[in-house]
Amino acid sequence: MIPKRHKHRYLEHGFTLIEAIVAMAIIGIVAFPIMLLISQSLDQLTRAADANARAAAIESALSIIDPVNPTATPTGEIDLGSISFTWDSQMIVPANASVQTGTGLVGYFVSFYDVQINFIKEEQAWFSFSTRKVGYRRIVTGNPFGAPNQ
Repeated sequence: MIPKRHKHRYLEHGFTLIEAIVAMAIIGIVAFPIMLLISQSLDQLTRAADANARAAAIESALSIIDPVNPTATPTGEIDLGSISFTWDSQMIVPANASVQTGTGLVGYFVSFYDVQINFIKEEQAWFSFSTRKVGYRRIVTGNPFGAPNQ
């Protein structure tokens, strides 16, 4: 017969140190993939936010430089607060050498430019892209057909 005082000792509830360590290991094994998934999701969210900011910056820059004539203003800079951008135009097709009758461009020298746009965010280079624009210059003559005035 087991004495009464020893009987209560075996009926006590609780965890041993080994059981607690095993439970912590299982929780760690389950939590690791969840934390990895959260980390990857935050990284993708950050990249998506940056891509959206870049798309908005490109759209703003294109609308701002749309009226800019690269023949008259081949380079420039515009400050938009925390973001600024610069542009540099390189001629890729030179202007016509003479008046072009029958083309709908009578009275203008027309050339084509590759415009490189560089964005600066918080005083550091952010990104850049290029676009093509038409540059023009009015032909200085009294006669739109290029014949000298008489």
